[in-house]
Amino acid sequence: MRPLRALTRYVSRYERGGFAASIAGPYALIVVAATVYVAISTHRPGSQGLEAVVLFAVTAPISMLLMFLPLASLPDDPPGPQIFLLMFTAAGLFQAWLLWLIARGRRKDQA
Repeated sequence: MRPLRALTRYVSRYERGGFAASIAGPYALIVVAATVYVAISTHRPGSQGLEAVVLFAVTAPISMLLMFLPLASLPDDPPGPQIFLLMFTAAGLFQAWLLWLIARGRRKDQA
């Protein structure tokens, strides 16, 4: 229970820390769950890879910007699907962190 107590103490430092955690936390869990779903379902026999649309939709709008990266023009060896899975997951977790920063408000005075 010690990590939970430390997390609660950290969240309570901000004006709307509990509210921000209730938004950013579930979003981060949805991103991780979508990543696990895509990783498992695309490795099944007969998969055409269309399951990745779920992760693309969950991590939008940053994932839409990632689609413009010129990774296919890399010399010799184009990146595999694991790179895209990692990039979209990182983008979703980055968005969860941004949600936390935006929603938490100002830090309370330590008076």
